[in-house]
Amino acid sequence: MLEILQRSPARVRYWRRRYVGERTSLVIISVFIGLLTSLCAVALKKGLHLTTGFANKMLFTGDQALLVLLIPAVGILASVWITRTFLGGDLGRGLPNLMKDVTLHNGMVPRHKVWSQVVTSIVTMGMGGSAGLEAPLAITGAAVGSNTARWFRFNAQERLLLLASGAAAGVAAVFNAPIAGTVFALEILLVNNAMTLVVPVLIASASATLVSSLINFGQPFVLITDSWSAAALPYYVVLAFLGAAVSVYTIRTYHWIGAQLGRIGNVWTKALCGALLLGALIFFFPALFGEGYDSVLLLLNREAHGLAYLAPVQMGFGVWNIVLLALGLALLKVVAASLTINAGGNGGMFGPSLFIGAMLGFTFAHTVNLSGIAQLNEVNFTVVGMAAVLSGTIHVPLTAIFLIAEITGGYALFVPLMVVSSLSFLSSKYLHHDSIYGAAPVNTASR
Repeated sequence: MLEILQRSPARVRYWRRRYVGERTSLVIISVFIGLLTSLCAVALKKGLHLTTGFANKMLFTGDQALLVLLIPAVGILASVWITRTFLGGDLGRGLPNLMKDVTLHNGMVPRHKVWSQVVTSIVTMGMGGSAGLEAPLAITGAAVGSNTARWFRFNAQERLLLLASGAAAGVAAVFNAPIAGTVFALEILLVNNAMTLVVPVLIASASATLVSSLINFGQPFVLITDSWSAAALPYYVVLAFLGAAVSVYTIRTYHWIGAQLGRIGNVWTKALCGALLLGALIFFFPALFGEGYDSVLLLLNREAHGLAYLAPVQMGFGVWNIVLLALGLALLKVVAASLTINAGGNGGMFGPSLFIGAMLGFTFAHTVNLSGIAQLNEVNFTVVGMAAVLSGTIHVPLTAIFLIAEITGGYALFVPLMVVSSLSFLSSKYLHHDSIYGAAPVNTASR
């Protein structure tokens, strides 16, 4: 029996080549990877929704607001416990670890990442961790793709392609954005591969989006716009440079906080210190709880005054209250995200970058409008600001353009998105050469 089980993958490879064909089998498997990854995304979203609902009911109703100082610690400590108990202390979080699996391990992603990224993300962000879902889901999809390729005995180049297909499916499923998922895989994982190999990535991304949209319904954000003013182009250029400056601030703050927490030798002490600081931030600024997409929706719905809801401290700066609050949230979000991730929680920086960019774009446009210099469309600048900071922080200008266009429906904004994303990327790279994830490893898998 053992001998049969050991030989079965080889038989699968023979049958795949003999009766299906190499390229056809890649397409079929990419559909399977997309569907499985989308189910992981649904499980993550549903689990996060239930956990966040429970936490919100405890924190923001009645006289239990002070619990917000402790609840994030529960999630981060739970993530640390899972990592140390079941994973030998190595969760392998973040895109840098995925890129190492690609370049140093020939695309061999550990099997546990199929489930560990989902579970640790739910406990981290469900309890208030201020990060994003995209990195855990990209890694989950990559693990699905890599291990499926291993079981079907695909070669190293094919395994890399299916790994990238899974990662693209993860991003596509979490944002319901198949083009952005594909472009993400091309910019991050397949930069040295021929465009003819992209078909499985496209198919996996589309399959994941289909299942995710059927179950979760719609985009994270909804934008209704059919035009932009060419007269506002100079202001978009200014926003691009502001986005680059904020991106560099985000990158350096993230690494500085990581270095400070890294000085704490005991992982439990580090987790507790980071989580308590995070809880204090959320206590004064509830909009920092979780991903923060609800706050972005307030801006897109022209209800920015809702950002101050439940905040224990009310400012007295008149019409400038909302400007200072939005700017403060933009600057503090990176602190909250850095504490979440570096203390031992699991999450990504795509989500925080979108939040920061939205707050920056709104702050800039609202300031210009209050000053009387011009009258800018605040919603459009909020959307384009997301692309500016995402592009400048992660160094993925194409992903930023297509992701923002897809998740907001803002296809009419392609020109300002292209201008702002490109300028922000180039300026940020000039000021700080590496992205927030550091220097990308050289892709040697296909050599």
